[in-house]
Amino acid sequence: MKNNYWLWIIALLVVNSGWYFVSQQSATQEINRPGADFAETRDADLSSIVGTEIDYEIEHCFESINGRVLNVSLEVEQGTDTIYSWSGTTDDGCIVYSSSANEGEIKVVTIIEDGVEAKTTITTWPLKGALVVGIILFSISTIAVAFGETFVRIFIKQRMEKTSPEVIETKASNTLTSGIWQDPIKPD
Repeated sequence: MKNNYWLWIIALLVVNSGWYFVSQQSATQEINRPGADFAETRDADLSSIVGTEIDYEIEHCFESINGRVLNVSLEVEQGTDTIYSWSGTTDDGCIVYSSSANEGEIKVVTIIEDGVEAKTTITTWPLKGALVVGIILFSISTIAVAFGETFVRIFIKQRMEKTSPEVIETKASNTLTSGIWQDPIKPD
């Protein structure tokens, strides 16, 4: 196999592995966090570049400020459906829940007693569904550039071969008929 083909195969691997790492990047939305204004109801968005279903992860932590054990609950609604519901106490620690849902608006309802700090984040992977589509598009584009380069080189070479004799002929004819003030003709 030619060295040029090996280089294009390596380029194909680099481009697609780069796309893999980009498509695995997450987007985090903070719903409630310590030190910020608490809101019982917050809206968030589950969105995907390709497809209608998206993976998400909800992490919530509740901590008692005064050391007492207090009741807390969290509910995530999408339209009229409840896609996640949890209730417990401040002693339960941090809870992580992963699932998938249809893309769209969601509402996070957090119910806490006085003296509780809440931290809730939702993590999504909006490009994860576009992994296969991206690999196909980037592979086709890389192959098109690889073979397009060869065709462009051939085209330029043919163009150069066609125009070279004409340029020499017009240059030679211009130097002989330019009048009495001309550059000296040098032998080749």
